[in-house]
Amino acid sequence: MSGHYGKRSPGIYGNHYSKADSGEEVYVSHGAFRPFAFSKSITETTTYEYDPNLKSRVVFEDGKFIQVPPFARPREIDLPQPYGKTTQYIIPHSETVTLAQALKDKGVRLIEVRGTWPKQNMTLVRGLYDYGILKNPVVKVGDTEKGLMSIIGNYLVDSEEGKTTELYGYALHVEVVGYKDGGKKQGIIYHTHPASDGSVEGWEGLRAYTRNVGIPLAIAAEQLAKGNVKGTGILIPEDAFEPELIFKELERRGIYMHESWNNL
Repeated sequence: MSGHYGKRSPGIYGNHYSKADSGEEVYVSHGAFRPFAFSKSITETTTYEYDPNLKSRVVFEDGKFIQVPPFARPREIDLPQPYGKTTQYIIPHSETVTLAQALKDKGVRLIEVRGTWPKQNMTLVRGLYDYGILKNPVVKVGDTEKGLMSIIGNYLVDSEEGKTTELYGYALHVEVVGYKDGGKKQGIIYHTHPASDGSVEGWEGLRAYTRNVGIPLAIAAEQLAKGNVKGTGILIPEDAFEPELIFKELERRGIYMHESWNNL
């Protein structure tokens, strides 16, 4: 029996990096364009990722996992249209750990995983962080004591502002720096999907985001059921699947990968 986890396309990162003979840096970036609070669980995710005390917000650097604070190491990431250039920050995603394992023989020195949400979401989270609200301090409302962030989260779940956004979808962007064919190279891979404007049936509005989460998981489950997995037990995605097979299945469902290599 095999296990797979992670809301991402299985093996994309390892596949791209494996094309380098040796490596130095990996930058994984996510653009999650969805409302702040379209469900209670997604509200918890939004606040969890920027929890000031979160120990799992780490980077891999020179053989060590280093904890970093919220909004650490800002980096400009040029996502495909309609998203464009975004400022992204380190987030607590499993790729930092799984890539360190999958690429241990490549000599990788630095792995950083970043993310962003719509601009209005990021503005709100930054304000909540700057004012200490993400620490969820207990406040008294009437005769009841409750975490302040919990109160705000409950409001957002029931508000129009919390449940809608101007642009929906998902953009994954991976950059690797390493050596290939005797020269230093920069490799970039990213994905595109149908627009959320209603021009493609089934991808309207929020579905343009949720399908980017659900489709890779469905593909992984299908491959597990068919026995198309490279081992047994609990495997990280980079070790479990053949990436080219995953890419073909993504294309069948309207999600396309785009890859390029440049000399440095």
